[in-house]
Order: sequence, then C-alpha cells, then structure tokens
Amino acid sequence: MVKKTSGRKLTSKHWEYIKIADNTDIGHISRSQLIFLVQELPIIGLIKGTEVHLLTKLLNTVPVAHFEKGKLPIVFKSNHQIGLEIGCTSVHVSRLLSRLFDKGLIVMRDSGNYKRYSFNSANYVQIACGIDLSILIARYHELKHSILTIKEEKKHHDMVVRTFCGVCRRLQLRIEEIKFTSMASMFLNRMNKIKSVLGSPFKASTFKLEKAIKLFNRLLDRLFFTKMLCTNNKNVMQLHNTTPNYNCNCNKNECSDNSEHTQIVNVTSGHDKMAYENIEKGKTETLLPSKGSTLPQIKPEILEKALPNAAVFSECSLQTESDLIRSMYPMYRMIKVSEHAAEQATKIMGLKKTALAIAIIFEKYARGLVKSPGGYLRGMIDKEKKGELYLERSLFALLKQVDQEEINSLNLEKKQKIKINEEKSSLFEFELNKTLNDLTMSKFT
Repeated sequence: MVKKTSGRKLTSKHWEYIKIADNTDIGHISRSQLIFLVQELPIIGLIKGTEVHLLTKLLNTVPVAHFEKGKLPIVFKSNHQIGLEIGCTSVHVSRLLSRLFDKGLIVMRDSGNYKRYSFNSANYVQIACGIDLSILIARYHELKHSILTIKEEKKHHDMVVRTFCGVCRRLQLRIEEIKFTSMASMFLNRMNKIKSVLGSPFKASTFKLEKAIKLFNRLLDRLFFTKMLCTNNKNVMQLHNTTPNYNCNCNKNECSDNSEHTQIVNVTSGHDKMAYENIEKGKTETLLPSKGSTLPQIKPEILEKALPNAAVFSECSLQTESDLIRSMYPMYRMIKVSEHAAEQATKIMGLKKTALAIAIIFEKYARGLVKSPGGYLRGMIDKEKKGELYLERSLFALLKQVDQEEINSLNLEKKQKIKINEEKSSLFEFELNKTLNDLTMSKFT
C-alpha cells in the first residue's frame, strides 16, 4: 500500500522557479520598486486585489536591509499571523500562497513539518525555510516590460475606440443629410451590419476596430466625393431607353412598334412584384435569337460616369467587364434581387450582359427611377427573349442625365456668381454716390 503524501505539490515549473530564485543577484532592486511593481500586476491580469494585498504585506514584512547584496528577502511568519494582518483565515492564506507560487511570484521553501525558520549550518551557511521573495527581483524587468506593453496597448485601444466613435458619428450625420435618397438606406444598412458584427467597441479588439474604421472611411469618401444622383418624383415611368435618334436595329426614320420607346412601365401601387413592361395585346411575340454574352463597346470613363452610384458600392472601379462581373453579386444582394432571378438572367442573357443589366438597375434604383429591381430584371429577361433589349440605350440615357445634372449645377454656380457681382457693384455704386455727396456738401460749406 502506497502511503499518500500531503502538502503542497511540487512540479517541474515550481522546481524551475526555485532554481531561478537560487541564482538571483540581490542588491540592484530595492523594496520600494518591488512594491510599486506588485501594485501594477493586476494590469496584466496576473493576480487580483487580494493577492496584491498579501504580496505587498509580505514585502513590507521583510526589512529593507535584506534587499541589499548578500542578503535573502525571506518571510518567516506563519499563515495564522499573516491571516490576522490581512483579515483572512490561515486556510485562505495557504491557498493564496500556493497561487502565487504557481504564478512564479514567490518561492515556498517548505520544511519537513511546513514550519518557517532560519538557522546556520555547521559550515556557517544560512539555510532558510519560509516565503522567498527573491524571484520577484529576478523577474522584475520581465514583469515591468509586460506592464508597459499592456499599458501601451490599452492606450492605443482607447485612441482607436475614440476614432471609431468619431467616424461613426460623422457617417451618421452624412447619411442624415442624404436621407431622402434611396442610397441612404443602403449606407445605413451597411453601417449597421458592420456595427452588429463588431459588437461593443470597448470590448472589440484593436484589429477589428481599425478594420471597421477603414470601411467607414471608405463609405465617407464615397459619400463626400461621389455625386449622389436621385429624384424625388413619384410614379416615374421606368424606361429602358430614353435616348432619341440612337442607331439601332430598326428603321432609320421611325422606331419599331416593339421598341423600348413605345413601352411603358406598369407600376402597381399595392404590389411591387410586377414592374416590367406590358406588351400590347394582339401583337405577335416572335422569339429572336439571344445575343448571349456580347456587350457593346463602351469606354471605361463612360461606364464609370454613367453609373456613379453603382461605382460607390462596387468591389472595384468599374473599368472593365470583369469589374462588372465581380461587383454583380454584392449589387443584386443590396437591391434585394433574388438569386433565382439572377441565375435566370445569367442563363438567358449571359454573364457579362447580366452584370451590366444589374449595374444599370442598381443605378436606376439609387436615383429612384425603379421601385422593384426584381420585377425590372424580369422585364429585361422578357425583352431579351424577344431580342428587344438594348442596354446601351439605357446606359447613354443615364449618362445624359448625369451631364444634365452637371450643367444644372454649373448654371446654378454661374447665377450665384452673377448675383454676388451685382451686389458688389450696387454696393460700390452706393459708396461712390455717398462720397460724391459728401464732397459736394463740403464744397458749399
């Protein structure tokens, strides 16, 4: 039968702490430095308040002279006496000491009967059994460095939290300024989604906060430096083409009866699901072969200028067909077009043409010209089946609207400048007349 041993367990980690304490050079760290160090240890989460109180009491128990060279800072008080001084039971003190020993802040030099005392051997070598604090001197610089590192990280985290709150507030104010546009809800949804993923900024990591700040700054750049086109008109007809005299597959003098000039959008007020063009009754529905994935040759600058709102939420700048394809998935998700409708459009119209169609629908939805993007896409699919879909017309119509907006803004600036010049000239004329009157009066007097 194996006799069970009682007392404190000694592991390899504890034995390593004992060896570190034996090889410590005493004399270069004072007791006051150790006390200040112990009071800052809760910053790194190594110990708690009760353990700090106990460790500080142990340091104050050892005389200052024992921290000089050639001495040993060891406490010989019993657990009962220490418990009376800190207001704990001896059992609680024993557990606290074991916890400090496990974390390498003290070294327990236990005797056979666990009593603490010091004596000199026959060779005049001092042997002590008690609470050895010399390991704190050995680990002073390591613990001090950890505390400074945690303080710097906390300071940086607080700065990032303040920056995040400021950017979030600026973004909310900017969204409120454009709250009458349909793009405002998209920006607000994206901001709320980022905040929900992040959670509380005070508990989030610095990496996540910095990433969220970059995303919010990107949204702010697009809100401030991209012209947000919109219209407040209600019941606007949804036309695929509004560009007159465009060269297409029809008669040069007049358009076909099935062309997009003659078809209007039937927008039902109660149901937004049916927003596609109505085909007049009695006309034959001849199915023409689809053009597939062919796209008209459009210059990159025209594409980006005609679709400014789509470029805001695109994954990259809209320069090529591949950019449109990469941005297609997030775009149709944001305007709530079903995946089934997108797959059907890709199957019938081709991937490249579908990407351009979704970008056009996104732009029209942002300007308030489209109320049901899903129904509008289905209307495009029906027109593609009949060979009557000309996306380049819609693109140039959007470009024309952008140019008209720029012309209107230039005219407004010009009128404001003229008004300011007129006010300046009238003020100058008034001052001149006043000066002449003063000269005339002084002459007569």
